[in-house]
Amino acid sequence: MESPHTIEAPPDTHKDGSIVGERFTRLAIIGALLIAGLSTSGCGVAGAGPVKKQTQVGFTATTGNYTVSFQPRSGAVTVQARGKSAALSIRELGGNRAIDLLYAVKTVRHSAAGYLLTGTAKWASFTVLVGINPRMPGLIRLRLAVQPSGKSGIPTVQRPRPDVQLIHAPAGSLKEYAAAPPVAGTSLLVSAAPLDSSILYLADYTSLGPYFDRTNSGATQSNFTYPRAGIKGSLLGADSGYFGYEPPAGVDTLPAGKSTVVVDGYLYLVPGIPSGETAMADTYLKLLGGVFAVLPTPSIPSADWKSLAARSAGDLTNPANLVTVNGRQFLRSYVSDTRTAPELITQAGVLAGVKAYEMRYHQTLPIDALLEHNLSAFYDPIYHSVVNGVAHDPGATGESWYFVQNMISLLQAAQNGSAEAKKLLLASTDAVTALAHTNNYEFPQDFRYRDWNGGGTGLQPDVAGGYAWLMLGLFDLTHTEKYLNEAKASIAHVAGKGFDLAYETQMTAYSAAAAQRLYSMTKDVSYRGYATLALANLFHATRLWDCTYGLCRKGHGYHTYFGLNPLPWSDYIAMLEQYEAWLGLRDYLRYAQDAPSYVHSLVQGFLINSPRTLQYSLPPLLPSRVATSAAGEYAFVPHNNLKWNIPLEDLREGEASSGVIGQEIYGAGGPFMFAAYAP
Repeated sequence: MESPHTIEAPPDTHKDGSIVGERFTRLAIIGALLIAGLSTSGCGVAGAGPVKKQTQVGFTATTGNYTVSFQPRSGAVTVQARGKSAALSIRELGGNRAIDLLYAVKTVRHSAAGYLLTGTAKWASFTVLVGINPRMPGLIRLRLAVQPSGKSGIPTVQRPRPDVQLIHAPAGSLKEYAAAPPVAGTSLLVSAAPLDSSILYLADYTSLGPYFDRTNSGATQSNFTYPRAGIKGSLLGADSGYFGYEPPAGVDTLPAGKSTVVVDGYLYLVPGIPSGETAMADTYLKLLGGVFAVLPTPSIPSADWKSLAARSAGDLTNPANLVTVNGRQFLRSYVSDTRTAPELITQAGVLAGVKAYEMRYHQTLPIDALLEHNLSAFYDPIYHSVVNGVAHDPGATGESWYFVQNMISLLQAAQNGSAEAKKLLLASTDAVTALAHTNNYEFPQDFRYRDWNGGGTGLQPDVAGGYAWLMLGLFDLTHTEKYLNEAKASIAHVAGKGFDLAYETQMTAYSAAAAQRLYSMTKDVSYRGYATLALANLFHATRLWDCTYGLCRKGHGYHTYFGLNPLPWSDYIAMLEQYEAWLGLRDYLRYAQDAPSYVHSLVQGFLINSPRTLQYSLPPLLPSRVATSAAGEYAFVPHNNLKWNIPLEDLREGEASSGVIGQEIYGAGGPFMFAAYAP
């Protein structure tokens, strides 16, 4: 197997297209120059070409509409928009003068990579790279490497601040559009009216692995909380006029005599402030795609999904993974699941994957007959609908995303030849439509099957888009116009949700697919706006970084690149949500040939890397001791079987054990879907 964290320049086939009139391949070269500009093994310049020592210790440079300047007496790099008195003040480290190393800069050198500031403070020597990218006006790289001397400890502060501050303007004029989600959240979009600018800050966690290792910290630390995540959050955030990256605690524990990258971030500024929701989402994607174009790409081996799916098929039919109810055998929902209550989400999801596999390879798997035969047990004639359990319950409730996901799985199975799935799907369409109509397409957290009402239980906003995608599939299947009209009515309800649209992130991806298809059918630009909003939500919860510390680098290592939070506030990668999101973005791309290059780049990155990263959700492909054999998150899931190719529900980073929730049989359709459709 390849070395798990080899960094290589992105190939043309991965990040093609252009942004701001330049080819992404040219941007990748600039990115490589930026990376080369700061040695990670010391505090000097490596591979940056000829350098010129400035006659004064300071610099002034222009990038687009902005002037970037530095003088040691200020202790800050300043970014000022043309004609504006307000500015951004960048301090490394941020907080107060005691830890701000920029006061101790002794030399400034200019190279193709930008400006390299070096100096020696009482406790450490350091380098700060201020990268100016001539091909991308407004893009600034900030990279700090510290080498403690061991002679004097770092000054004690209660907590550093983020490294960027809006100055000469009210702190309240800095607007944060959305907090960064746990672990996946490495980017932050803000705007500042006094600068008349929108700004993206992105931290490259990939290069911070040594810091995380040496300080026993990591991306799971939280300096800023996220809504609904409890104490979980991100190392990026905004607070009282400050925004950007805060290193997790531990700078004072860095080993003496070794250089460690402490900060590696990108600040991307563009003139103007988004005037509405679509403009906000498009600005975020444009800036995110621009930074993504210059980030190094991890080298991740491809998976042999055909072989892995065949092994999964055998493991799934182990008697321990089956439960008998009323004389019928069903798949359990988890390995070691002690419940005797099979779920449709498991049977239909796995069947959909198996049918796709069989269609691709023209062979029938033994598990097919088991799943096909038992689908009818989930139809409730009283509710005139499939339900998630096998027995009628007069007080039954359900979650909107579960119901719509089950219907999508039946649709997928029907599209690949399942007669039983098609029958149940069509028999349940009036029910799912009743759910939509009763709740005015604002899909509730929970609803009652007896009347479809879910008022007062909270919303799952992106289910409106998942339902629209389902309706378009029914339109294709039946050629009935009412389903097309349902799709149009429902997709309009993703509007107004901002960065709160995402709930179950595969539904977010299906929202993008449905909206983009409707745009391709009607040329109504509002649909394209809905797709843009959904994509912004999706990529806000996607890891544009690869874990390079802790258990991720043990043995042959494993990867988390482009891993998606299943819920924005969760902190792990899950097979079910990600493979379904992958299917949704495949569908999106079919109808998005005229989408901007920065959108294509991000979507292609997700499509290429999801099958590669998700292979590590299968325990046999992980290094030893990465996954736990004792689950325990749920009392009814006591243990895992790490020999089985059944995906872990939770693939995690760093020193966090994966599999604490369990192995999700209900997500085991993923290997079959990847085998059928991944290149």
